[in-house]
Order: sequence, then structure tokens, then C-alpha cells
Amino acid sequence: MKKASDLPIKQYLDVLKAKIFTLKNISWKSPKVIGGSILLLLLMGSGIVYLNSTTSAVYVVINGEKVGLLESQKQAGAIIDEILSEKGAPLGVAAKTHDSITFSSVRIKNSEYTALSKSTLEADISYYVDGAAVKVNNEPIFVLAKAEDGERLLKEFQEYYAKPSEKNQVTSVSFEEEVETEPVEVPLDQALSYEQALEKLKQGNLQKIEYTIQENDSWWLIARKNDMKTKEVLASNPGANEDTILKLGKKITLEKVTPYITVVCEGVRTDIETIPFDVVTKTDSSLSSGQTKVKQAGSDGEKEVQYAYVQKNEKVVTQTVKDEKVLKTAVSQIIEKGPQQVTVAYSRGSGSTVSGVSWPLRGSITSYYGYRHSEFHTGIDIDGDQGDPYTAAAAGKVVSAGWSGNYGYTILIDHGNGVMTRYAHSTKLLVSAGARVTKGQTIGLVGSTGRSTGSHLHFEVIINGDTVNPLNSLR
Repeated sequence: MKKASDLPIKQYLDVLKAKIFTLKNISWKSPKVIGGSILLLLLMGSGIVYLNSTTSAVYVVINGEKVGLLESQKQAGAIIDEILSEKGAPLGVAAKTHDSITFSSVRIKNSEYTALSKSTLEADISYYVDGAAVKVNNEPIFVLAKAEDGERLLKEFQEYYAKPSEKNQVTSVSFEEEVETEPVEVPLDQALSYEQALEKLKQGNLQKIEYTIQENDSWWLIARKNDMKTKEVLASNPGANEDTILKLGKKITLEKVTPYITVVCEGVRTDIETIPFDVVTKTDSSLSSGQTKVKQAGSDGEKEVQYAYVQKNEKVVTQTVKDEKVLKTAVSQIIEKGPQQVTVAYSRGSGSTVSGVSWPLRGSITSYYGYRHSEFHTGIDIDGDQGDPYTAAAAGKVVSAGWSGNYGYTILIDHGNGVMTRYAHSTKLLVSAGARVTKGQTIGLVGSTGRSTGSHLHFEVIINGDTVNPLNSLR
């Protein structure tokens, strides 16, 4: 049998009270009764004081270490659940933890109780998510926070480049690399949301490379060596421009973006294209030497062209014409001029063509051959960025290479048989007069020198001294 001193206070008081008030045969004036009553009152008072001066609480124990006090295990559990939910919310998931979190009940003086703050508890917990690693050629590139988003992400990335529509019938879409997703656990701060992952794929992999200037290097040559554009090399080095002197041995930075994944699309695309009008020159003996007039205004036509293509990301690598249908016929511009201005029997019409001439630069045409408003444009303008390389349209000998008034820095090449080509507004010339060039050889860099409103290549085809429409000869 337990002694009274071994019993808890409340239980002991109840026992004592029962004994005192059930001793019917003992007089209330008995010293024992009086003493017992006083003891009871003292014990009850001290119990009340103890209860009022202390509070019940739980220690939150993380991985065996007490991190703080909270009112109850229920409150602590609710706060932890709330923290896990909030930490994972930006990624669209509830975070998880492998931490061992236990609770230890305690009664503590009111003056010593300080509740554990949510921020402190949050900082003491480590977090993870069940995500999906996206792997390219068996190498992980990042981890998605939600494992079930893996396949959806890859499909949307394919559609970003494929862009199927009524005018673009996509027949197949695939990845050039081996791409897969794999379920993994990952620390919360290393996981990406769906939106972050998609944007990362679109932006590509930015690599910073240190390059040491070598003998005879130029900004253009450095770009060519590293499969970059001149403007990209300059952008990697703030404050630099094409006139910045490169010092042998100096180190510069190259920021090169490469795709994480290559999307290969095949299909048939239908485009509506402009048919530039021809310019036909006729001799009018009633006009004085050097005088010209427009007898008939020209107007561009329109055609529907169907292409079979193969595309890698945004770049079309092969393209062949499947079908072509004229929607609107172009109307030739007829120009009459005085007889002394005619030096050969060629016109600027569709009959003036040269075989074997290739595009010197790939880009959109920003200005066509012929009259535009009140001025006659003697070539075509091909859009290009400052520093883009252009090539010789055919093999030949460089007649001149240098400054040429409104043309700016210009190259004139003689291809024989009365055929010449001119390349104007260059920022830099890479050949000199007298040099022999081959078809496709890089001869200069696109610029905006001379009379020019922006970077582009002005390209002319000249037959026996007369300019003709380059589009009739380019292939």
C-alpha cells in the first residue's frame, strides 16, 4: 500500500479530506481534527498557488534537440502542417520533411514560458519534395517539383516550336537528344515550378567562356570561331564596340547560349509571299540623253507557296517547294529613257538573268529593286545585324574594295562575261582589290556606312554596266 506522501497532491487531499470528514466518532474539537483541517487547508492553498503560477506545455523536439515550447501537441502539429503547406505553395505542392519531430509534455512556470515562434520553427526544419528529374542524354538538367508534370512539360516545349496550325501542318515532332523524366526526391530549394522549368528550357543554357585574344583576331573572327554573332560577342563584354582595340593575350568573356533540348519538327507550311515586280527599260528617242520617265507603274504580285521543311528549334534546316500558286500577277514597271543612256541590249526585266548566283546573306528583303517613290533603287536590301558576315554570290575577281560615297564601304566583284555584283554599306571589308574569291567565301561584314538608315546589305547584280533585278538571278 502506498504511503500518503507517495500520492499525487490532489489525490492525497481527497484521501485526507475523506478521512477527516468520515471520522464520525472523533470530536471536532479534537486536536487531530483541528490539525488535519489546518493541514488540508495549507495543502489546498499550495496546490492552487502551484496551478496558478505554472502552465502545461510541450517541447517541440527536432532530431533529438529541443527547439522551443508551444501550448500543446495539437497546436504544434497544426503549425508544422501550415509551414509545410506554405513552403511548397510557390511550387504547387506541399513540402515534406524527413526530420524526426516529437513532443515532450512539461509543466513550467508562467514567467518562464515563451512560445516558439513560427519563423524559428520554420528555420529549424529541412524540406524536400517528390519531384521529377528531366534528363538529357542521361544527364539531369533540373528537377520539377511535381513528378506528374514531367510529360506535360516536354509536350508543351515541343508545341512551343512546332506551332501547328491550319497553315502549318506538322507531321512529326521529336527530340534530337534522348530525353526522359525520372521520379526523385530533391531538397525544396533545388526544385523548379512548372513555369520556371518551361522558361528555363526556352531560354537555353547560358555558358560563360573565357577567351584569350590571339594574333590577327577581330571581333568578327572571334564570333566565327565560337559559332556566335558579332553582336553577341560584344554584348558579352559591356562597353566594347567594333572599334575597341583587341590586345594580344587579353582575356574577354563569351556568353554563349546553347539549347538544353533540340526539338525536331517536320511538316508542310503554306506561306503567302510577295512577287516583286520587274522593271523593264525601253528606249524613247524623244527623250533627251539621261532623261527617264515612268510609263507604267509597277505593282507587286502575290503567290501561295507550300514548303516541306525540317526545323530544329526555331531554325529551318531544310526547305523545299512542294507547290506554288500565283494569287495576284505582278505588273511590270516600264521606264523610258533617252537613247544615249542605253549601253547594251539588256533590260532590267525578267530576261536579264545570271545563272549560278547565290544569296550573299540570308535575311528578309527590306527594300526591293526598282522605283520606290521618286527614287530608283538599283539593288535589293537584305536585312542583317551589324557584323553579320556576307559571302561572294559567285566566284570572281575583286575590282574594288573601299569607300564609295553613298554606298559606304563597298566591294565590287567581276565574274566575267560582263557580269558584276556589288555589296554596299559594309562595316568591314575582308578582301582587297585584285583578290580572287570563290563562291560562298566570306568577303565582308554587314554594316550601315554611307547613306543608310540601319544595318543591312545592299546587293546589286550588274550586266554589261546596267543593274538588273537580283531576284531574277538568285537561287
